[in-house]
Amino acid sequence: MKDTNVSAKTVLLPETADALDRLRSCLERLQPVTIAFSGGMDSSLLALAAHNFLPDSYQAILVDSEFMSASEMRIARVVALKHGLRLKEIKVSPLADPLVTANPALRCYHCKKAIFKSILAEAGSDHRVCEGSVTDDNDDYRPGRQALKELGIVSPLLECGFSKAMVGEVLRHWGATNLVRPAQSCLATRIETGTVISIEILQKIERSEELLRDAGLAQCRLRHHGNLARIEVAPDQVHRALDIAASLFRQLSELGYKHICIDIAGYRKGSMNRID
Repeated sequence: MKDTNVSAKTVLLPETADALDRLRSCLERLQPVTIAFSGGMDSSLLALAAHNFLPDSYQAILVDSEFMSASEMRIARVVALKHGLRLKEIKVSPLADPLVTANPALRCYHCKKAIFKSILAEAGSDHRVCEGSVTDDNDDYRPGRQALKELGIVSPLLECGFSKAMVGEVLRHWGATNLVRPAQSCLATRIETGTVISIEILQKIERSEELLRDAGLAQCRLRHHGNLARIEVAPDQVHRALDIAASLFRQLSELGYKHICIDIAGYRKGSMNRID
């Protein structure tokens, strides 16, 4: 492995070092590989691992879709440029599939299938396509996992026992501390199951979250319930979020949210998967 990106100030815990060794062996066995890259922590680690371990036998593919916010696309491009990743971009429109637009309980399954079929076509028959799921993802409702299984997509981090904490540990060890940041998810996860998804709703959510982040809520989710916006933040940010939401009432109401509330339970991964 190249040593240029490794920080001499950090030492991996034994279990993390073992997982990283397993990851190297896994990628070497799979090569050539195509990494489904989003710019988030997990896919960034996987892409950096491929870049370090298989410098001439990998590519990363970034999917530009309605479900990926413009800010996340910018971050992904910056990450790829900064770390010298071999990156391709492709456009995919999940909303072209009525089974995605209708937003049923299995929306994620249909969406993942559409996206990864496009990645497989771009990768070519000689590449194994890999994605960045980790062990923490097993705690959430993820019907998209079935689509990955059906398409033969490999999850090396999951198979090698990587947790989110271990991903952060390796990124710091490699001198990529800038990549350690709060987890993001596609914009469709802000919309309650059964509510038809439109590009207008997605753009409304994206713009609203930009306003909230710019005002100081770095990790937040705006859950869309028609003309009601339910904002989730870390529990220790609830009181601050009240003040910020009040200061942004005019802008948010102009976007179509007549009622704005802060969820006192705080941010909960996958909260829109539940129908109460």
